Amino acid sequence: MLALIAGALAARRMQAIAVLLLATLAGAAAAAAPIFATAAGQALADHELATAAPDEHRLRLTSIVESEGLPTDADRDFLAGQLAPLTPAGFDTVLGAQRTGRATGPDADVPSMLVFRQGTCERVAVTGTCPAPTPAGQHPQAMISTNTAAHLGITVGDPVTFDRLTLTVVGVYRPLDPRDAYWAGNEYLRPPPPGRTDTPRVGSASDAIFIAGTSPLADDKELLFRTTADLFVTAHTLRTRPTEEIKSEITAAQQDATRAGYGAGSRLPALLDRVADNRHHLNLGVTLGGCLLVLLCWLVLFMVVASAADERRPDQGLLMLRGVRRTRLWALAIGEHAVPALAAIPLACLAGLATADLLATHTLPGTADITLDATALGYATAAAAGALAAVLAAQLRTISAPVTDLLRRVPARGNRWRAGIADIVAISVAAAAVVQLRTGGPATGLALLAPIAAALAVGLLAARVAMGVGATAGGALLRHGRTATGLALVQLARQPRIRPLVALLTVVIGLLAFTAGIRDVATTAYTNRAIVEVGAPRVVGVDAMSRKHLLDATRAIDPPGHFAMAVVVATQAEPGGGTLLAVDSARLATVAEQHPSYGTSLADMHTHLHPAPPAPPLLLRGRTLTLTATATYDTTAYGPLQPGLYVTIANDTGSRQVKADTPITPGTDDYLVRVPECETGCRLANITVNSPRAPTPLHLRITELRHGDGDTMLTTGAELARPGSWRYTGLEEHPTPPEQGSAGLNLTLPEGGGSASAVVADTPHPLPAWPTRSAGIPFGHNHSHQGFDGTQVATRVVGLAERLPRTGPHGTLVDLEYADRLATGGHAGTEEVWLATTAPPDVLDQLRAHGLVITYDRTITATSQTFDRQGPALALDFNLFAAAAGALIGAAGIIAAAAVGHRDRVTTLVALRRQGLPARAIRGGYGWIVAAATAAGSLAAGLIWILTRDGQRLFRDGHPVVPLPTRPDIGWLASITLPAVAAFTVTATVAGLVLVTAVNRRSSR
Repeated sequence: MLALIAGALAARRMQAIAVLLLATLAGAAAAAAPIFATAAGQALADHELATAAPDEHRLRLTSIVESEGLPTDADRDFLAGQLAPLTPAGFDTVLGAQRTGRATGPDADVPSMLVFRQGTCERVAVTGTCPAPTPAGQHPQAMISTNTAAHLGITVGDPVTFDRLTLTVVGVYRPLDPRDAYWAGNEYLRPPPPGRTDTPRVGSASDAIFIAGTSPLADDKELLFRTTADLFVTAHTLRTRPTEEIKSEITAAQQDATRAGYGAGSRLPALLDRVADNRHHLNLGVTLGGCLLVLLCWLVLFMVVASAADERRPDQGLLMLRGVRRTRLWALAIGEHAVPALAAIPLACLAGLATADLLATHTLPGTADITLDATALGYATAAAAGALAAVLAAQLRTISAPVTDLLRRVPARGNRWRAGIADIVAISVAAAAVVQLRTGGPATGLALLAPIAAALAVGLLAARVAMGVGATAGGALLRHGRTATGLALVQLARQPRIRPLVALLTVVIGLLAFTAGIRDVATTAYTNRAIVEVGAPRVVGVDAMSRKHLLDATRAIDPPGHFAMAVVVATQAEPGGGTLLAVDSARLATVAEQHPSYGTSLADMHTHLHPAPPAPPLLLRGRTLTLTATATYDTTAYGPLQPGLYVTIANDTGSRQVKADTPITPGTDDYLVRVPECETGCRLANITVNSPRAPTPLHLRITELRHGDGDTMLTTGAELARPGSWRYTGLEEHPTPPEQGSAGLNLTLPEGGGSASAVVADTPHPLPAWPTRSAGIPFGHNHSHQGFDGTQVATRVVGLAERLPRTGPHGTLVDLEYADRLATGGHAGTEEVWLATTAPPDVLDQLRAHGLVITYDRTITATSQTFDRQGPALALDFNLFAAAAGALIGAAGIIAAAAVGHRDRVTTLVALRRQGLPARAIRGGYGWIVAAATAAGSLAAGLIWILTRDGQRLFRDGHPVVPLPTRPDIGWLASITLPAVAAFTVTATVAGLVLVTAVNRRSSR
């Protein structure tokens, strides 16, 4: 038998080579998929770890009971011994101890933290030395930051006091990498307070003071500390271990730590969930692409071997007539094809390794380990086994057919019903997959195969239609004297091997176009979502003393409003309230990035959001404000109760309600309010009368406001009485009108007590707002939302948008200046400065120079790249590669079909030539196959696009925010699909030329 197998391999070496190459290609695709998925999973873990918040890197354990003195070696050894059983494998432990207090130097004192922490000296650049243990009687050594040293006026060798403990400064440190998770974000490198013009880039005067510990104190009770242990997950652990396993170990460690007397907390599971979700979508997509390539290889292999087996039917029939048993024929078939299939396994592993390495180099961020593991070897073996099964299935009909059928030169047509059933099954599977995908369920199982199943169904139907149309058209052309084209079509339509070839090319072209379209849509979707979520080309998070400080600083660095805009983003507490976006609306159209999904033009918003207010703001300057007022109330009824007069002022440091020096008394009097923060200027927000209990109503008429030490007139009684200049709150009715011949601001405190306020009407009322349509508030209607100070603000809808920058489909846009004036307290919301592309390179330094502290810096480009590095995007890259590789398989299918049928077609055409067929009538006809498959593939791509586009998962979280584009870029599609069609055309042309050359050469003999 071995000799027969060797002889069969030698005699049919071309078929053996074809089996070897196609099995290698299938195995390479099967091996490349898990190799690339593993490498991409590692890259995803690295990216998520690099972009995670500092507290997402660790599990923090803290002792519940405080200890006295400084931590000693025995303390650390004991703590390490206690934590060793609790620490999960693959975590780095950093032990420490810390105490909050105040550090005092010659020039100042600041809040600080005294810290012992392992590994500090390796992560800092030190002027001087790192602290070391000291003997009894000496002050413990300490290391302070450059910020702390400059602020306290301390140099190396000076003492510094922490609470009651005196330390000797032996070193001044500067962190080498402030972004290292070791520093726990802002825990040890404290952010500076806003408002200082010398704001450092890293840390502040309140940075941690580091000590060595193990130094005995004169009185251990001078210092109490809590021991800490930070368990940091390593990059290697996150790359190589299942996330669920790590999560379960963290949960167990937290439970054990709690029983051991430690407080335990961690946000690491949130990071692990993101990594797991990314890997899940990546593995699904890569598996889909790898299966596509493997199935295409098996299909071509089946087609090649089945066609070759049909040619050898008479030989098979003669062997069986001579008594050869079918079992020996099966053994020969298995042995003949098992050799190249087994030889393909190592070649497939090497090819898969090289393919994965090439893909990783061009698609993955950072570096990844490309290694051949047992999984890849198993997949390559399974692909080779599948190739062998496809080969045997291709020979099943020949080997199992009766001898009478084998001796016929034309195969029997009794298997048409099987092909019909196969078509029905393929269409049913495709329909079920599409229905499951479009019902909104998760893209798993059958729904995951919807594009492939739909393409295969269209391909089979197109092949059946193409064969019938080809035969009919060919006959019609022959009858009309178009011999060349008609004869080629008739010949091809009668060959059973052409139908699977048409189906193959249709699937290849359809999936290539669809995958290229989805990748282009994904790229556009990533950019669109980044534009909407970020809001402007660059967004800088800041910490300001107040919203007014944010506005003033932004306007100071860009007076014309060409590149910078102040923004505050606040989440509404009400259910369904969405996000409140307050912007300096005059700059919105210049700075923010316009997007069609907003459904409105940003340039139209300013005039609606910032109309002229009823009254100008009341700006005062000086350390005092004097109010001249006349009060009327029954002093007997009030008794010892003395109503108070209050004013609310606002400046760069925020807003504050200040009480007058004296209570309100009947008659006319001056009331002095001390406002030292207004020396450089501030704004009067409101005037309030307050009493915890009012037995009778109280009437107050304010006739003058004076400010400054020189009692400069701020506003007169006539100006105070101007209609529309004030809005009133806390009053059951309108304020009492002024008496005849008098003017002023009138306030009435109703019976029962409480407060009554007159608010300067320096903002329109209700506040103009521009919500998204999802809020369900009609245009022109009034509603309310939560303001920055937590109170309800009445607003009026002056416009509607589909989406808004930064908030997406759920939000409300208001003017920041007006919203800030309405808020008399609170510091809610995230403060940002939005920057246009024209912002100068030193814009961050300019913001720092105006007292803003930089907290983060985001761009549309970087955010879009983040989406492009998630699991779904990497899976799409692999699928696009698989579809492009499928084009090579399609070309191989054309070559195989032409090679297998070459001998029969040459014999037929030579006979026709000798009977008078002209040479010009001989055509290969394979170009018509390519034309039919291109048309069918285009139809398939369009159909798949319509049916499955909305079900594609392009984002890890599944939220596109912005509607996906309805179609891809035609130029991009052409750049991907036309080369494949051109390759098919060239291959078909060459196959036709080979056929014509062979016919002419044999006809001339």
